[in-house]
Amino acid sequence: MTQIPQLQVINYLLTTKDSSLIALNNLTEEYFSDFKKEFRFIKDHLEQYGKIPDVETFFSIFHIERLNVTESPEFLIKSLFDDYNTRKIVEVVNKIKPSLIEGKVDDAVKQIKDTVENMSQGITLHCVDLLKDRSRYDAYVERTQEFGKYYISTGFPELDQIVGGFDREEELATIVARTNYGKSWILLKCAVASCKQGLNVGIYSGEMSERKVGYRIDTLIGNISNGGLTHGNVAIQNEYKKYIDSLPEKFNGSLKVLTPNMINGPADVNALRLFIEKENLDVLYVDQLSLLEDQRKGKTPVEKMSNISKDLKNLQVMKRIPIISVCQQNRTASENGVDTTQIAQSDRIGQDSTMIIFLEKKDDIMKLHLVKSRDSENGKVLTYHIDLNLGKFTYIPDAKDGIGGKPVNVEDRFEEVSYAKEFTTDEDCF
Repeated sequence: MTQIPQLQVINYLLTTKDSSLIALNNLTEEYFSDFKKEFRFIKDHLEQYGKIPDVETFFSIFHIERLNVTESPEFLIKSLFDDYNTRKIVEVVNKIKPSLIEGKVDDAVKQIKDTVENMSQGITLHCVDLLKDRSRYDAYVERTQEFGKYYISTGFPELDQIVGGFDREEELATIVARTNYGKSWILLKCAVASCKQGLNVGIYSGEMSERKVGYRIDTLIGNISNGGLTHGNVAIQNEYKKYIDSLPEKFNGSLKVLTPNMINGPADVNALRLFIEKENLDVLYVDQLSLLEDQRKGKTPVEKMSNISKDLKNLQVMKRIPIISVCQQNRTASENGVDTTQIAQSDRIGQDSTMIIFLEKKDDIMKLHLVKSRDSENGKVLTYHIDLNLGKFTYIPDAKDGIGGKPVNVEDRFEEVSYAKEFTTDEDCF
């Protein structure tokens, strides 16, 4: 039975001459345990002459079963890799028996883990003829009717007016500011807005405990004094109890937090992937990039941050959910104001990010500088009066900010979840 996938792929290669299956998946003889000579001949011919051998040439030398393959390349490569992975699992099961007999459970677990991490996943080459494909028009029509299916509110109606929100499939956004400028508050405000849409929201907090994250979320939703929550002010106990008791009924979404204490150390991008998969997240918020581990062990801070940014970009592309992170701003001055060169430790973050927002804060005034946005005009600045103790952000109109200096309400563009009356306005919610 194990021969069938191998036979099918060999016959497919011979009849279609599609060498992309070999190149994209780095296919070797190891995947063709029953037909090593046959596959080696095909690959050697490809490397020497730049093409898959003709059917006649191949079958004049090898006398294997000739199949009429009608399955898709996706199905074929998946079947081949399933066959390969099954053999790998059998090998490791046989290998760990002595360890288990000797009571070396940790050794056995490590061997299993190494095998699972190195299991292969198939890749097939796809392309689209833009002159014939009309799916983008259908998607455009759907956007006009179900905007919330494609975008997530940022939590700032004025910013949503400019950028449309976070793209639900292709967003890797970065919020940049200096220490103590309120990056985490902005990130959590965005997370609350996502939860309001009924989404399954994940937050990785590399510094704050789940309790302190929870207090900030409570402040942003309920406008309860954050100082009173963190310092145990008894005067707000009744108010807080009423809020806590009613909280599960206010959202259809979920807000799940992961901290280093929960996974015995700082997360790397692979841990974030597991977080997404285990909790079936719709969006991930990361606080912050400098507190992630580089799974590729770069030697310098710049190399480490570049690796993290690249791996995070790959994760976003693979999982197709928005990932929004915060990172530090360096102290480099610029004649043109803030720009991507002021992102600490790595130019790569500026290249990989689809949206970059710099925060500027002085006393109780905060400005959001839209430095980069792939799908909108860059350079816009939004100004807010802030009260972080109560989690309130009040827009200050400015005719130059890109929305005409008028307060906007775009919530009806997003799928909404019922709120209790006392939390219905933008100012009260956030």
